[in-house]
Amino acid sequence: MKRSLSFNVALVLVLGAGGGCSSGQMSRIDRNRDIYETWPVETRQAVLDGKVEPGMDQDMVRVAWGKPSEVTVSPGGDEIWIYSKGGDPGSVIYPGGSGMGGMGVGGSGIGMGGTGIGISTGRGGTVIGSTGGIGIGGGVGGMGVGGMGGMGGMGGPIVTRPTPADIREVIFRKGVVVRADSGKP
Repeated sequence: MKRSLSFNVALVLVLGAGGGCSSGQMSRIDRNRDIYETWPVETRQAVLDGKVEPGMDQDMVRVAWGKPSEVTVSPGGDEIWIYSKGGDPGSVIYPGGSGMGGMGVGGSGIGMGGTGIGISTGRGGTVIGSTGGIGIGGGVGGMGVGGMGGMGGMGGPIVTRPTPADIREVIFRKGVVVRADSGKP
C-alpha cells in the first residue's frame, strides 16, 4: 500500500509540474523558492499557472512572467511593465544572380559564376553568369546586358509581411498590481 501511495504522489507531482508550465517558469519558481513558499496558496497557484492578478507584488509578477522587456512610468506615477514577444518588421528581398566580376539581378534564385556558368531563372527573368561577368536579366527593371562589372535588369521583389509583437502590460500602483493583461507573455 505504501508503494502505491508514493507512486501516486510522485505521478501527481510530475503531472502537476508539466501541466502547462514552461521550464523557464519552473526554473523561476525554483530560483525564488524561499519567497514563493511564503505566498498564499491561491497566489502560488496563479504563479504556477502563469497568471498575473491584481493584488500581486513585483516579486510575484517577476516569478510568474519573468523580467519585463521594458519598464515605464505613467504621468500619474504608476509603474508599467511591458512584456513583448515575437513580431517581425517584414522584409523586401531582391533576388538575383551574380557572375565573377559582374552582377545580373533577375530571377528568384542566385546563380554564381566561377570558372563555369551559373544560371538563375524565375519570375524576374533569367541570369547567366560566367567568368566574364555577363549578366542578363529581365523583369521590372527592363532588360539589361552587362559585361565585366555590368548589371542586368531587376527581378520582382519578394516581400514578407510584418507581424505584430504580442504585448502584455502590468500596471503597478505603489508596488501592487492594479491591472494586468490576461494570458502569458
